[in-house]
Amino acid sequence: MLSGAVIAIVAACASPQPDSGPAPSAGPTSAEPPSFDEAQRVAAANAQAQRAAAREMTFEEFEATVYKEPFEGGKYIVNGDTAIVDRKHLQEFFEQQVQREPAPPGATTVELIVHQVGGLDAVWNSTKKRALTYCVSTAFGARHATVVADMAAAGGAWEQVADVDFIHVASQDGSCTASNNNVTFDVRPVNVNGDYLARAFFPNDPRFARNVLIDQSSFELSSGGNLQLVGILRHELGHTLGFRHEHTRPDSGACFEDANWRPLTDYDPFSVMHYPQCNGQGDWTLNLTSTDQTGIACLYGPAQGFALNPSACPNGVVGGGGTPGAGTPVSARFDNQSVPPRGNRHYGPFAVAPGTLFEAQITGIQPAGDPDLYVRFNQRPSVSAYDCRPYLSGANETCALDVPRNATQAYVMVRGFSRGQYNLRVTHTPPATTVSLAN
Repeated sequence: MLSGAVIAIVAACASPQPDSGPAPSAGPTSAEPPSFDEAQRVAAANAQAQRAAAREMTFEEFEATVYKEPFEGGKYIVNGDTAIVDRKHLQEFFEQQVQREPAPPGATTVELIVHQVGGLDAVWNSTKKRALTYCVSTAFGARHATVVADMAAAGGAWEQVADVDFIHVASQDGSCTASNNNVTFDVRPVNVNGDYLARAFFPNDPRFARNVLIDQSSFELSSGGNLQLVGILRHELGHTLGFRHEHTRPDSGACFEDANWRPLTDYDPFSVMHYPQCNGQGDWTLNLTSTDQTGIACLYGPAQGFALNPSACPNGVVGGGGTPGAGTPVSARFDNQSVPPRGNRHYGPFAVAPGTLFEAQITGIQPAGDPDLYVRFNQRPSVSAYDCRPYLSGANETCALDVPRNATQAYVMVRGFSRGQYNLRVTHTPPATTVSLAN
């Protein structure tokens, strides 16, 4: 979400209104961009002023200042097109990131950036990245064919350079809703009166929250302008792959959000993920730059035929693929479990082989309550240290992660937000020579 000295409480960098012309800094500028130190000072000053205004608020008062989509299942929207799933997540954000003073800034690498959860990249696992299925709602009416074509073009821009595959499942278009589990995500029309042009999701979001929503205003853009629906969708599909706004880096000097990311490339003011009005240098076409292409290829592995020099990736590490020497997947079940409010129950360690899939799933048993699932590699998770934590309301949660290169064990914790009753299933692949340590 949003944290540290780089917070934007509401949609401070929203996309421009249709036909309103570019924002004051929307196009290339001859002015020198601020230095890194200057940008950090601006970020800290902005964050302090915003927190000072919000710190005396109750949560209910703060909630009233945040835009919420006006339809069933609507999310809270911040940073223009970034969604907070529900009130439970918004309250945690308020308590931990708005009311709390930021930690003193440490050394920050001025190095496209990927969203992180608990320090681990929030990306699709090696199986799911090749099956990013979606539907396009027939509620678009006469515009349905346009959206289908622009989604294919936008997805193709990422597929040409990285080992990912967006797949339109046309047979699901007639039932394209947030509850359709036959696809990974849905693409639907909304009318939010231009509060955003479109918005998407991150890979760690649950199915009901995995939507690409396109506002009416996206179809009312000037036909001769640089900003068109296909470019907007290239940007939004970048979010669905795990990419954050490029302008949250201190290098931008504007529109900061938080520090829950890691750099994949050098700062790119022309990036498809950079709003031009946030000190970006792009012209609103929102095309992938060569830096964007390198970043996505480093993260997911290169597409067939795309030349990638591994030395361009952080520490020379290229994502994707499994590890030789992995054994056979095994499963462990823990049925009829319970946890008290604010209580913790730990499971594991489970032996894992790097590059394999680790999956933990809780399903509620009545009365299910609200248990929360936590997963962490190499150490036990805690409420503040984890690699996956869906943090949903209710008792059905899943973590499905590729095991990092340095991990040999995985740990699971279930914590009671309120009293919870559940079954837990863990599937993991130990090294070929190691016996499972499930317990």
